[in-house]
Amino acid sequence: MNNLHDKFVKDRLQNKQNAIDFLRLALPQDILNILSIETITPTQSSFIVDEMKELFADIIYNCKLSTGRDAYCSILIEHKSYKDPFIGFQINGYLAAAYSQQIKNKEPFKVILPLVFYHHKGVWHYRPITSYFEDIPQELLRFIPRFDIIPFDVNRQSDETLMSIRNVAISTMILTQKHHRNPYELIEKMEKIYESLQTQEERNSFNSNFVYIMLLSKKEDNIIEIFQNNSEKPINQVFMTLYEEITLQNKMEGEQIGIQKGKIEGKIEGKIEGKIEGKIEGKIEVVLSLNDDHISVEQIAKYTRLSTDEVESILKENNREK
Repeated sequence: MNNLHDKFVKDRLQNKQNAIDFLRLALPQDILNILSIETITPTQSSFIVDEMKELFADIIYNCKLSTGRDAYCSILIEHKSYKDPFIGFQINGYLAAAYSQQIKNKEPFKVILPLVFYHHKGVWHYRPITSYFEDIPQELLRFIPRFDIIPFDVNRQSDETLMSIRNVAISTMILTQKHHRNPYELIEKMEKIYESLQTQEERNSFNSNFVYIMLLSKKEDNIIEIFQNNSEKPINQVFMTLYEEITLQNKMEGEQIGIQKGKIEGKIEGKIEGKIEGKIEGKIEVVLSLNDDHISVEQIAKYTRLSTDEVESILKENNREK
């Protein structure tokens, strides 16, 4: 997944207890009444087909019904930066792909519960497909796909409800998504949660949310500056420690990459040095030597001042792979 929100949410909800606590918050009571929620099991399955990967990221759970039968609880994470008016059509395609997959796998049919996790700015209202067909005869409505979705809009969740969730992973995740555009308000909420932490496991979960906050923050948010200016608070000290650790780690990784890059470039330049660049024979030797080191055609062309076509021709004539 390319979306930061999706990755963070999916990582959190792959944990069974996190999934249970989230679904208790997100699912309507009549659905919770017929699910044996404690039996929920995250799976590695996905019903996303290639053409839908830019639209959804799904998390699939197996869950027993209270009757003892199996069901799928499928969470769709909607990750657009705008209120997509046509998401109903996309979910229809998702459901069709999901049931087709069950047929392909020769599985017993299990009901898919499409839960749409919405976390962008502004309240979102779902439009069913039937609402797009106006002024058509009543007799034709039966040919239009109809289904319900379970909307979970973080903007509709009260801070009081979220703060009361004992599961730190879930409460901090949703509060961060709700308030990440207002760093002052977000820090205030995080401070209250931090003060209530009791176990090391809770602190570890809370710290991972700090990393998420840092990745979400843009320069104009000035969130690092906010923490620095209030460094006397314990929560800010924790954040700054994590920030410095991540910064140091990134610096070390960057230096290591730079060292490796320097070695490669030095090796390339060393192979070219001493060759007669004006003679094609010398360049052929350089091309073949660089190819032995698995250097790309584009890089070879750059260093030998040949065109990519010329490099590819030399490799082909000498039975080398590109």
